[in-house]
Amino acid sequence: MPMDAMVTAVIETSFNQLLRLDDHSHERLFKLRGKVLKLELRELKPLWFLFSEHRLDVLAQYEGEADAVLSLSLTALGLLKDPSALTRYIREEKLDLHGDPQLVQAFSALLGELDIDWEDQLSRYTGDVLAHSLFRGAHKAREAIGRELCRSQRQLAEFLTEEVRLAPGPLEVASFCDDVDALSRCLKATELRLARLEQRIP
Repeated sequence: MPMDAMVTAVIETSFNQLLRLDDHSHERLFKLRGKVLKLELRELKPLWFLFSEHRLDVLAQYEGEADAVLSLSLTALGLLKDPSALTRYIREEKLDLHGDPQLVQAFSALLGELDIDWEDQLSRYTGDVLAHSLFRGAHKAREAIGRELCRSQRQLAEFLTEEVRLAPGPLEVASFCDDVDALSRCLKATELRLARLEQRIP
């Protein structure tokens, strides 16, 4: 199997399997039926997404015209999860869009609104009790890691500002800003006095 065909087959299979795990994805997919989206990833070859009522096909080559062409980098793929922010991303030049913007928004919604009950999926292989225990343990671990990260960030900030004095504290920043404002006012007053003196000199 050629490399392009293998890559598109993996992407297509992965997408369709994810869509099948979400009970409501067929409603969002139905809105895209008959449409063609060309995705130009700057680091890779372009991909064409062809949508039907029940699945999507991914091709490395397509002879027809795309309804929309979306260009972005691999690192910006995560932006597609938020359809409400696509206009802002286009303005910020994080992605380029030619063609039907509603198609891209619908595609973004198809990905961003995936609602998969992973615990239920896991329970099919492990049983309800083990799946629930694993997810509860993972949830607690994530919370503990989050708390530890927040604590570490606070300690680092205190260390930098209080111990080694590499970074100023909030009060020092506020005081510095006040000093800058006062200096700016003094400079403006001095400039006015100099201007008046220049006018008096014949």
